[in-house]
Amino acid sequence: MTILEIPALPTSTILLVEVGSTAHGTGIPGGEDHDELGVVVESREQLVGLDKAGFRTVMQRTQPEGHPSGPGDIDRTLYSLRTFLRLAASGNPSILMSMWAPIEFATPYGHELRLMAEAFVGRHIIPRYRGYMQSQVQRMTGTRGGGHGRRGSGGRPELVAKYGYDTKYAMHAARLGLQCLELLDTGRLQLPLQSPDGDWLRSVRRGEVSFDDWLNRTLELDAAMADRLDDESIPAGPEHERITAWSVDTHQAMWSH
Repeated sequence: MTILEIPALPTSTILLVEVGSTAHGTGIPGGEDHDELGVVVESREQLVGLDKAGFRTVMQRTQPEGHPSGPGDIDRTLYSLRTFLRLAASGNPSILMSMWAPIEFATPYGHELRLMAEAFVGRHIIPRYRGYMQSQVQRMTGTRGGGHGRRGSGGRPELVAKYGYDTKYAMHAARLGLQCLELLDTGRLQLPLQSPDGDWLRSVRRGEVSFDDWLNRTLELDAAMADRLDDESIPAGPEHERITAWSVDTHQAMWSH
């Protein structure tokens, strides 16, 4: 099979980080692909020209479309800065984690973006994290969508056959709850995930935790997130004015180069 070459980063890229299981510290050594997320500042023409879409989100892979990625493959997604900021401010878990993910490339503007991470954390992230986790738990319990009514089923039949449930899918569901609580309690994420939570998630991934124990833990995490919805010691939402001002300054500074 032909291995595709990942194009060079756009010249206006300010940040490229590693994301995915390896960055979280929950992958199987030597068994994961390499996921990347990049942030690109749009040109003046893209932002205020006739193209209403501007810089479109780009997905680049070393495997042809339709073929799954395997160990050593690269999956890269590039977002415009505006899109990235909107998604981060909305509490998107996959975007937020990149604020603390391992850096592969960063300009001074990329480092400034990361230093502003706490501006994106607030109680508004709880429904996003809970919603993603709940939908995954419902699929795992067979009460929604891809579960097809089978308890413990998921998208990886080889794991279901070996352990009785899709341990990788289950691990990611619980990770969402743990990381949401970490963000609410500390304002940041430690990546890779630290002990004891990281150790427990890795045990789930290896099939060492029973389905019932995993389910009980995720229900506890869901209840803990719900308890924080009315905790006024946590900001209600993101710092919109601070984020907007930084975005405007960064675009103008990049355009003046």
